[in-house]
Amino acid sequence: MNNNVESYNRIKNIDILRGIAILFVVFFHYTFHYSPEYLLRSDNWSLNISSYGWSGVDIFFVISGYCIALTIVKTSNYIEFLVRRFARIYPPYVFCGLITLVFYTFFDLPGREVDWMTGFMNLIFANFIPGLNFKYIDGIYWALIVELKFYIFFGALYFIFKNLNKAILAWILFSIILNLILLFDDKSIIFFTSISPHANFFLIGLMLFNVKNKNFQSYLIISFFALINIFINERYSGNEIYFIFLILFTSLLLKSNFNIKLNFLTKIGLISFSWYLLHNAIGIIIIREFNNLGYENLSVIVAFLITLFLSVLSFKLVEIPMKKKVINIYKEYFKNRAI
Repeated sequence: MNNNVESYNRIKNIDILRGIAILFVVFFHYTFHYSPEYLLRSDNWSLNISSYGWSGVDIFFVISGYCIALTIVKTSNYIEFLVRRFARIYPPYVFCGLITLVFYTFFDLPGREVDWMTGFMNLIFANFIPGLNFKYIDGIYWALIVELKFYIFFGALYFIFKNLNKAILAWILFSIILNLILLFDDKSIIFFTSISPHANFFLIGLMLFNVKNKNFQSYLIISFFALINIFINERYSGNEIYFIFLILFTSLLLKSNFNIKLNFLTKIGLISFSWYLLHNAIGIIIIREFNNLGYENLSVIVAFLITLFLSVLSFKLVEIPMKKKVINIYKEYFKNRAI
């Protein structure tokens, strides 16, 4: 198998993993996370198998670490790296955030909706600034803020050292310090500690990209940090064995060169970012409205299909074209400066 085929298969496997991760999260929110009373159900129905679906976010963090390592080594400087991340994230974030605010305007989601002013402060990332604790447009957006912090801090480390090995070693030190702080105090510097316990999951992805084939020592180091993260952080308490198998599965799929034909999951993976941003608040509003009308057997299916459709629109009309446009503007700007 040549290198191009191996690279293509790995990219497909990344999308398959993203598809798995987003389905985990969607089913968790639609069928387990919210109480039947909140969803306006007349019964106590829930899907217990979805109880672990929240772990899909952790799969995303491992994938993110791997993909950032994959792309950052091809990037010429820190500004270009941040611009490319901005182009990837910000347009769909604004689009999905605005659609969610429109739904809040016309429908109820008690205790979870925000007003347009708070929404605007979200859309300019004011809640990213320490001390400005604006309520998220949707509570699940916390994961995006964690991602942004990872991009900023790891990107800075990489371009300081200009070497992936050294940057990963620096991130290991950063992760150790964060984990030590969390053992004693998780409040005083929450801007940094909020990256934990996820810093080690980014680290797993970074190291998986960087290890040489059949390098037992590297895999041993990855396993060591994964276990530390799982056993010392409260987030994973009681689910340690599950997460060990989840990380093993994720790692094997990321490092696999095999052509796995799961086209549905691959396509779901492509739109996973937009679907993550859209599925929760909008989906729960739809479920509540349909349950209130007595269509309890259809509410989850309708929420699934409508949010999936909106995600396809976001991906095709905003995410892909705007990413290209922002990157082209950046390239033209520096091209003109060079002239």
